[in-house]
Amino acid sequence: MDTIHVDITPDKSLIQKLGFVGYRTEQAIAELLDNSIDAGISNAKERIDVHLDFKEREITIKDDGRGMDKTDLTHAMTVARGNKTAGKLGQFGIGMKSACSALGKEFTITTSKINSDKEYHIQYDENAWLSDESQDWRNFVITEKTLSKENDWHGTIINISELKIRLYPNQVSNFKENFGIRYSPYLETNQVSIHINTVHCKPIKPDIVENSRTKIKLSLPISGEITGYVALLKKRSISGHYGINLFRNKRLITAFEKFGFTAHPENAKIVGELHLDHVPVNINKTQFIMGPEYEEAENLFRASKEFKVIYHLSKSKSKTISSVKSVFDYFNQDSSPKYLDRNVRSTISKELLDSTEPFEIKLGDDIIKISLQSLENSPLYVINKQNSETNIIINKNDESFRFVKNPLFLIGMIASEVSLYEQSPNFEKLLHKRNNDMKKFLKEWSEKPKKLESRVQTSKVPHIQHYKLADELVAIHEFLEENYPYKFQFTALSTLTPYLHNLRGQLVYTLHTQPARGEYLVDMLSEFDKAFTIVSEPDSKSLYMLLKMPNIDRIIAIREYAVIKGPTIAMPEKAFVDLVVDVHTHNTPLDDMELRRMLQTMRMYGLVDYDELRRCGNFVKKSSHIEQLLKDIDYD
Repeated sequence: MDTIHVDITPDKSLIQKLGFVGYRTEQAIAELLDNSIDAGISNAKERIDVHLDFKEREITIKDDGRGMDKTDLTHAMTVARGNKTAGKLGQFGIGMKSACSALGKEFTITTSKINSDKEYHIQYDENAWLSDESQDWRNFVITEKTLSKENDWHGTIINISELKIRLYPNQVSNFKENFGIRYSPYLETNQVSIHINTVHCKPIKPDIVENSRTKIKLSLPISGEITGYVALLKKRSISGHYGINLFRNKRLITAFEKFGFTAHPENAKIVGELHLDHVPVNINKTQFIMGPEYEEAENLFRASKEFKVIYHLSKSKSKTISSVKSVFDYFNQDSSPKYLDRNVRSTISKELLDSTEPFEIKLGDDIIKISLQSLENSPLYVINKQNSETNIIINKNDESFRFVKNPLFLIGMIASEVSLYEQSPNFEKLLHKRNNDMKKFLKEWSEKPKKLESRVQTSKVPHIQHYKLADELVAIHEFLEENYPYKFQFTALSTLTPYLHNLRGQLVYTLHTQPARGEYLVDMLSEFDKAFTIVSEPDSKSLYMLLKMPNIDRIIAIREYAVIKGPTIAMPEKAFVDLVVDVHTHNTPLDDMELRRMLQTMRMYGLVDYDELRRCGNFVKKSSHIEQLLKDIDYD
């Protein structure tokens, strides 16, 4: 048997391909900030400046850390040569190259190490690197310069040009918020200061209910621990900005993660921060690896008594309606009128009725005891009077509660009738007959076919790792499931937004519905949530006009489809096909490069099957674009 030695030096396109790992712009810049923070000097506050040049379309990151010498810079440019110890933010030897390549085709690095008079400089040009056969891994050029004492400095400057991503002015404020959350542990302790175009990033902490912050310190079965806190927001978040910020080695990996619970309006007050230093992350530090360590941490947190208390408090405090007792107090002239929501979700209504403890009110000289109970074959409420004490038992299982949008309207009727009864006890017989007649009426009429065609309930998308509905649409989805009688399906950016390489401020979510139902859906959603601009069947010109308006940043485009198959949230392949159609038909502000990056990231996470993607593409006129995207991707 012969032994053959072969050359497996990586192809020169590897640096370019590293940029296809699915970074969003702020994630790529954060990768470079990680390196700067790792290079901080002990016991000295480090300053990092990020400059976005909108005119020249360049990005510059500068720090005054300890800098690099020739050996450090060589290692930094060597793919997969990680020279950082465990516990540092960047330790895989891939981040700097992949981040720079994701942002632009050209970048330069200039650096000088502390207590050294040498300055080193490298320049990378993607086009020149790939086309010039004389350049390869073995002769990469580093220039050396000797500094005078007057020009001596330490730190690193990275400049990125020929950008692959777009720059727009409100990125400054977006990055300020993102980095204020991401690096809050470092900003709070003054280890580092971060400036974006002269704007100073401050640590951002959620506005939580006083005394709700609960410390988390959970010991792992084998070794290590999970630390952090969990708390309640003062105000329920309707934009998805709730959940647990997950850190590793003081660096934010994912923000507003629904860790240990599901995304739902009733959970929209839960916030917190957990440090999972033992859980591995992917090479570009944008996600934790969903392996046994992650699952163990999530299960341990979910089962902890600290989290359970906050979880139940979130549900009990999620109600925006008054109490049953406050309605009775009003009819007893003990309280002034309070606002009542016209529409209350059925889950909150049930919770209100289930959680109301027995209470007492006084009418004249009589004590009225009121309780809510589950009764079988009983009217809406019954009155039991003994001497000067009256017991009112409200049947919370009565059919009547299913026919009102807020149960307190019905409670108000009961409270007014109890007040009348106290003035005229003979009124009881009339009430008894009325309640029985109402029960019979509702039972018989609710069994009749509805005038509106009922939407056939289809199962929701099964839990797919790394794939979900956009957080800000969860409340709308739940609202439609409960109130909209026709078929609907969220697709395109509604599910694929997390995979955008460059998440811009303006997004067009897509919602499919049945023919002739679009205007009805527009009316429903316009009343439900004013945060979105709702449009029906927009053409490319009207979408372009909307996206040019500065005060519009969230659009839901409703499109009427002849047939809607499957669940209420599109599977990944169909969602991607619909996005391609939107891009090439309605001028959605994305391009083929971004679509390609998105598809590569989805493929990396195992979200798409190419055969299924082609099958979905066969049903649309833009199938040729799908085929071209698949051809452009390196299958190896």
